[in-house]
Amino acid sequence: MKIPVFGLVMIFVIWLTYELRKHTKEEVKTRKDFWERERKAGFVPRKSTSDIHYITITEQFLPEDRGPADSELCETCDRILEFKDKPVADLSAYTNTELKEKYGTANFKPLSEADNNFTFLVPMLGRVVELLYKEGRMAEAEKAALFCTENGIYTYPVVTTLGELYSLVGEKEKLDALIETVSNDPKARSISLEYLKSLH
Repeated sequence: MKIPVFGLVMIFVIWLTYELRKHTKEEVKTRKDFWERERKAGFVPRKSTSDIHYITITEQFLPEDRGPADSELCETCDRILEFKDKPVADLSAYTNTELKEKYGTANFKPLSEADNNFTFLVPMLGRVVELLYKEGRMAEAEKAALFCTENGIYTYPVVTTLGELYSLVGEKEKLDALIETVSNDPKARSISLEYLKSLH
């Protein structure tokens, strides 16, 4: 027996209403759970931050010869050095609530500052690596790039420049090690492995 078109429409409407109500309830519960978790996180006492890797900014990994004061290299280095006495740490793996839960509410503000500093600093570090490489200053470019990778910074400018540098000077073992690191590090997966492999 065929079901009338009107009956099919009613069945669809009933199903759609049910799904909308179900999703609405789920969204309400999700929001409620989030705000309850956030409320509790606001009362977490201060905890040790000794497991956080802070990046120390010094002049050691930057070039001594930075060119004219108005050059991009010099200006970028100067901006990087403004972070010498500031906390810098990559905390992007945590949400604000998770930071409070793990380290306590009292630590939230300084940790947020450290993470913000990291966000501002990373593009400038990559730019210094690029500029040194373009100027043919290979040893200095590698030194700056290695400072980045040693601190977990695997941005596109850093990794590709380091890969091109190793390819140019025939350091195949170092290039292979870089490819392996990029393959296994979640933070570096946005980098084109195919490009690095093509540098052999």
